Amino acid sequence: MPVDLRLMRYVVTIAEEGGFQRAAERLHMAQPPLSRQIRDLERQLGVALFHRRPTRLTEAGKAFVASARRMLADADAMIELMRAVRQGESGTVRLGMVISAAHETVPELLAALRSAHPDVTVRAREAWSGELDAGLRAGRFDLVLGRMIPRRPGLARQTVRREPLVAVVGTAHPLAGRPAAALSDLYGSRLRLVPGDVAPDYRGAVLAALAPTGLEFEADDCEVLGWRHLGLTDGESFALVPRSLGALPAADGVVLPLTDHLPAPDLELVWRRDALPPAGVAFARVAEATARERGWLEAAPVGLPA
Repeated sequence: MPVDLRLMRYVVTIAEEGGFQRAAERLHMAQPPLSRQIRDLERQLGVALFHRRPTRLTEAGKAFVASARRMLADADAMIELMRAVRQGESGTVRLGMVISAAHETVPELLAALRSAHPDVTVRAREAWSGELDAGLRAGRFDLVLGRMIPRRPGLARQTVRREPLVAVVGTAHPLAGRPAAALSDLYGSRLRLVPGDVAPDYRGAVLAALAPTGLEFEADDCEVLGWRHLGLTDGESFALVPRSLGALPAADGVVLPLTDHLPAPDLELVWRRDALPPAGVAFARVAEATARERGWLEAAPVGLPA
């Protein structure tokens, strides 16, 4: 037969206090109802839990109390866990992220999250913008950290990082040895871009950022997707990437800071308003605080490293 946790707590309290009256006072109740409920419990169990006058545990009572203490401890731990989950102090966050966030921004966010909420677990996965958008809509991600995620009804977003674009050229490119370059210096080189079917909005944003310069570059798709291989070995091509990604070495290129101010699309944290778990709320708050503390939302001086 099931036994109410409340009755278990009553029996344990009586055993600890050594009497019904003191136990009733500790439980903030009258003694007669307490005695009656214990008699009813003993009747249901078919054993006596206490000897009376003086009050002490029977052998069955000792076994009951030992088991009850374990069950009450488990119940209290479960309640505490649920409270932590509800308040975002525990739980799991499924995070989708673009590759340009994976090497600097996300590690800093995870370090800040571990400090503020050590019991929150993040399951992170890299993907291109189109896959992030689809995964968010399908519920495969709680949050996505991306650039140019389409604006849709029901989505909330906050900017995590603003930064300029930098150029990457192959080691055989005539500009490879320079400390910095202007866009005009790159005129005549072919621009390598992520294919439109992989990240159409991001590709469009890069081209839109170039439009005010009045320079028209011939654009080719990257043959191999990924930061390590941009297809720059011909010595005649270049790519444009966010500065935080440009801080990493590439297998086939070197980074050229630009003297022109060419903003990268903002890195944004995006989620569904109706589906963000408490741990996700905690992550978003940590991201907001970290972005502010690191100065990620401020415009960076042209041509200077972050």
